Amino acid sequence: MKTTFNILIVDDDEDDQYLIQAAFEKDSARYNLQFAADGTDVLEKIDAHQFLPDLVLLDLNMPRMHGFEVLKHLKDSPVYRHVPVVILTTSDNENDINQAYQLGANTFLTKPLNHQALVDLAEQVRLYWFTLAKTPTRQMNFKPDN
Repeated sequence: MKTTFNILIVDDDEDDQYLIQAAFEKDSARYNLQFAADGTDVLEKIDAHQFLPDLVLLDLNMPRMHGFEVLKHLKDSPVYRHVPVVILTTSDNENDINQAYQLGANTFLTKPLNHQALVDLAEQVRLYWFTLAKTPTRQMNFKPDN
């Protein structure tokens, strides 16, 4: 059983980053959090294999690169396709929900409007993905085909 988990939080809103971080800090010794403010930042991190997450929390509406593009890149990658991706966005649009699942999202959650509710939601995500759900083993030694 894993004792620490890597989580990549992709969100351009610094307040939301802080609130999500607060939810994970309740058990901070178990979580290594990395933040990306937009899709291009994510692609730089993952293409350089700087950080292999156990879970990605992904906003959809970001500058420079939309979350759907990031999701497609993750799920098309032999290195990252096994990583669960939770869409955590302000959208509750049915088309966004359907597209996210078609592209391989594991969960779609709409961000609540108040700060405490976002902290509570992030805590529920933490408890579900790292207490109840069984996730794939981190593939640190994976060598992509050239």
